[in-house]
Formats: sequence, C-alpha cells, structure tokens
Amino acid sequence: MDETELQHLYAWIDEVPLSRPKKNITRDFSDGVLVAEVVNHFAPRLVELHNYSPASSSKQKVDNWHTLNAKVFKKLGLSVPENVVKGVTGNKAGVVEVVLSNLRVKIEQYLQKCAGVETGDHDASWVALSGEKKGKKKKIKPNAPIKKESENSFSSVVDAAFYEDVVDPVQALMDKDQAIMDHQETIEILKVKVRKLEQLVKLKDKRVEELSRKLAMYES
Repeated sequence: MDETELQHLYAWIDEVPLSRPKKNITRDFSDGVLVAEVVNHFAPRLVELHNYSPASSSKQKVDNWHTLNAKVFKKLGLSVPENVVKGVTGNKAGVVEVVLSNLRVKIEQYLQKCAGVETGDHDASWVALSGEKKGKKKKIKPNAPIKKESENSFSSVVDAAFYEDVVDPVQALMDKDQAIMDHQETIEILKVKVRKLEQLVKLKDKRVEELSRKLAMYES
C-alpha cells in the first residue's frame, strides 16, 4: 500500500468512535476488538461486541480473530487466513493495514448491496487466500488477459518474500533500548577504569617526586 492509500485508510478509521485512543495501529488492532467496533459502526447487525474481550495474550487475540472470521467476516464474504491472523496478533508491521483495507472494501460492498446498488465482483483477489471451492474449477477463456491481484489483497502480504522478515517496530525499539543500555554500561565501566588509571598516574607522580628529592639530597 502506498502513502495515499494509507492516508485514505486512516481517514476512514478516524470516522469511527473507538473505545480506545489510537496510539499505534499495529498494536491497537491486534486483539481484534477495535476491528469489531469498526464493523459495528458501519453494520451493527453483523457483530455483537460482547463476544470480544481486550487481550494481551496471543491465545485470546487469536480467539477473537477466529470469532471475527466465523461470525462476522463470513457474512461479508471475507476470510482472513491463519498466517495473516498470526501476523496481526504478533504485531507484524504493515499486516493489519492490509486486513483493514480489505475489510473496508467488503463493508462498502455490503452497504451498497443493502441499499440495492449493484456491485461488481471483487472476489478474484481473494481466491489465493481461502482456496477455490472443492469440485469447482475456474474456467479461463483462451487469450483472456490475466488479472493482476490487488496490492491490497492478503495474498500480496502472505506470498511476499519479505513477509517473514518484517520487523516488529516494538521489538526493534526494545532491541535498540537494550543496545543503548549495553553501551551505557560499557561507558560506565570505561569511566571507572579511567579514574583508576588517573589515580595510579597521580601515585606514580608522587613517587617520582619523592625519589627526585631523595636523589637531590644524596647528590648535595
């Protein structure tokens, strides 16, 4: 997703009066609670908020997302793959934005359908996520142009070579903090050594002065 798409997505999220202040979208939406609130804002009939509890443990976060998949996303024609769920609940940077972008599309399609507006078929980019239905094969017309999958589809996240290497910004910050602490500790140790060396130099200077005086006395 480019910067313009992200800004549109964030503006869309800002329309929703969420129960928690938004500080970091990756962490804030990782337990699925705010995702449920977003759906509830636009389509309250599709979600029951009491089914989702704020969570910090990975297990509860995953449970919330499984409930969303089974009870809410299914009604929207959306299915979040397990590895994407793990990416979101594990605070993988950039993953939740892709989820929210796809959710936005599905919600808009749902609202248009409720209003009696015909919507185009936008499910092609989701085939790679949930797999084609058993017993049904998609027919491809000869010489038909191949549709390029949307950059916002989950498959672009799941299949991307860099997905497993995405750095968690929180973990990266913690690693940097630890590195700074290690450097500070090294600096303090070096300062102690310098002070000791300075003391030794002073003692040696005094010793040299004493020997110089004694030598001058013997010479006289």
